[in-house]
Amino acid sequence: MVGKPRVAILSPFKAWGGIERKVLILCREFLAQGVQPQIILTRGGVVPYPDELPPEVEVIDLASGGKLDSVRKLTRLLREDPPAALLTAKDHAAKVAVIARRISGCPVPIFVKITNTPSQTLRRRFKRWTARLLYRQADCVIAISEGVRDDLIANFGMDPGKIRVIYNPTVTPCIPGRAAQPVDHPWFQGGGPPVIVGAGRLTGQKDFATLIEAFARLRMRQSARLVILGDGPLRDSLQQRAQAFGVAEDVDLTGYVPDPIPYFARAALFVLSSRYEGLGNVIVEALAAGAPVVATDCPSGPREILQDGRVGRLVPVGDPGALSEAMEATLGAPPADAALRDGMERFRSDRVALQYLQVMGLKTA
Repeated sequence: MVGKPRVAILSPFKAWGGIERKVLILCREFLAQGVQPQIILTRGGVVPYPDELPPEVEVIDLASGGKLDSVRKLTRLLREDPPAALLTAKDHAAKVAVIARRISGCPVPIFVKITNTPSQTLRRRFKRWTARLLYRQADCVIAISEGVRDDLIANFGMDPGKIRVIYNPTVTPCIPGRAAQPVDHPWFQGGGPPVIVGAGRLTGQKDFATLIEAFARLRMRQSARLVILGDGPLRDSLQQRAQAFGVAEDVDLTGYVPDPIPYFARAALFVLSSRYEGLGNVIVEALAAGAPVVATDCPSGPREILQDGRVGRLVPVGDPGALSEAMEATLGAPPADAALRDGMERFRSDRVALQYLQVMGLKTA
């Protein structure tokens, strides 16, 4: 592709998800800034958001099986048609890229994006050992928050000089239009009790069990409803927990929704109850849509986004009493709209994409 530098993005993508959404946004912004994005799929990966991915984005499916097969096929690709830079998402892709570059002898620079707190996500000893060994061989590691950066230094022996913090490209020009889209849910039609919204995979990491208990405590003091957007393996146990606390009629687990932004725009409050995050992009989305936020002070991200509690209340992880009190206080005195928008420039998609291209040496400051 003569005339445009090409950035390859390597990962075993799903059809949808948080990482996939950010890659879609980066692809759009790279195109707008004169850089050709190329998606390389590994280990049974599929095209992320196929209905939304611009047709100009080149997609290469390695059709690989395990990690060794991915290394072999990426090695061949790097020898035949190396990109100007290789950006990885997810641990599997980072390790495959570093090994394939060494075998191929291709000097393509590698940039490893770390999207979550690695000491929490890489729990098996072998995965942590290989991460310590291979991440440092990349040209640069891109951490999505200062907390992730600190974790890489403290627990993986990373050289601070090889880490750059670049927030995710979460605030896009389309958010106002998305926020205006209708919500087909009776609780958001107006006239009822305030609706609190949570969102994410129904897994232990998100700790919706604590959110439901905190909501039950709140319901003893005032009328409210709770909607949790997302699906996952803990769905049945969370429904049982709502029944056990006597609030099942006021708790709705909606399952997966294609776009949470319209829900955030109509929420009286958004709550993040996670045990850990990489950044907590959903907080940024909620703020951008105009929802007040309460979040756990978990590693990593919520404290950075909420500016040490100035933009939204922070509470200890796993403390339903503190979470309930913060929810009640925020419903009673929500911050002004201007306060919610404070600091959102850091997450503007065009600025974030430019930072990526500058780090990769494809754009000047």
